[in-house]
Amino acid sequence: MLPASADAISAKDIVSLVANQTPERKTLEFKEKLPEGTDKAKKEFLADVCSFANAEGGYIIYGIREGRAADGQPTGIAEAVVSLTDPNPSIACDRLEQLVRTGIAPRIPVVQVRKIELANQEWVIVLRIGKSWVRPHMVVFAGTSRFFSRNSSGKFQLDVGEIGQAFAEQRTVGERLRNWRAERISKLLAGDGPMPLDGKRNLLFHFVPASSLVGPSVGSDWKISEQQRAFLKPSSLNSSVSARYNSDGYLTYSMKGATGTASYAQVFQSGALEYGDGYILGAGEDLGRENSIPSKTFEKKIAEIYESGLRLLAALNVEDPVYFACALVMVRGLRLSRDQMWDVGESHTFDRDVITTPDFQILDRLEGRPYIGSVLPLINSIWQANGYEQSPFSGPAWNPFNY
Repeated sequence: MLPASADAISAKDIVSLVANQTPERKTLEFKEKLPEGTDKAKKEFLADVCSFANAEGGYIIYGIREGRAADGQPTGIAEAVVSLTDPNPSIACDRLEQLVRTGIAPRIPVVQVRKIELANQEWVIVLRIGKSWVRPHMVVFAGTSRFFSRNSSGKFQLDVGEIGQAFAEQRTVGERLRNWRAERISKLLAGDGPMPLDGKRNLLFHFVPASSLVGPSVGSDWKISEQQRAFLKPSSLNSSVSARYNSDGYLTYSMKGATGTASYAQVFQSGALEYGDGYILGAGEDLGRENSIPSKTFEKKIAEIYESGLRLLAALNVEDPVYFACALVMVRGLRLSRDQMWDVGESHTFDRDVITTPDFQILDRLEGRPYIGSVLPLINSIWQANGYEQSPFSGPAWNPFNY
């Protein structure tokens, strides 16, 4: 068995594949050479990658030779390490990754390409393809339009019926995401959330991995490590912070005074996250501005929750794709201020009790590329619900941490 991440694979793991005469299987394939530069070779490479993503995911290892039977046919059993000869392995890795990005649609969420150095200056390339929860993926390179999957015998091309079934499964991801969010909002309204929030108006922020919607249930040995707990913090630290396991997973919450809950952060066993805040939308009540939301403070709070969620997802080793969204609860008649703090002139208000944003996908999270501007479309959607085209503070250099 290889580790779940390409970054965790060592030279020892590669050598053991040969020493143990490991056979190819549905999630593992050996290649003696890197794909050549011809269109035919590129299409074959992309078909291999596509087949893994549309099945259970797995590894392609370049630099391992298969054994041969008496009739000369490959046995699929790792026989020897054959060091790759490409003069620049880093460029070779980039070439494969770029080919996957441009030659397959929709984009596969999890693809890792890594060079592993062995003894005597030998090296191999490991390509890890994660099981995709947004399949089916199609090879689109050079005018191709083909779908592939895998079984124990290798890759095969999907027929019309199998393609239709794959698209039907894809649609269920969106339906389950909407249903899950609706259920969480309903629980909050019914007072059946992780903790009752001490506020008339509440904010819910969700991070939902696609795998949590269609993946297998989690076993009873699920737990949160001390290191992971360090990233699980409620959004408002008004006073004391407490934490405990609950029926959904693990919960931290911040108290407001002696009895009320200012905010909480709930991590579900599935990997989904929920941040509940009972303070920010009612921040004006104590100042006689109960119908106005301090928008700069609000935007900064959303950005803080977004970055906190990204750090926690990384600590939990949650795979892409992940969708994020938020809901504003009991906000009919409230307005977002368009100046530094409070609007005193004419302005629009929310026209319903519950405002839900669209679901936005976090791109390139595993590569460390998400930046704070990724949350701006969500914030703009909230401004649109309040009657405006976009945040009045948005722009190329938008950063609420600089407010």
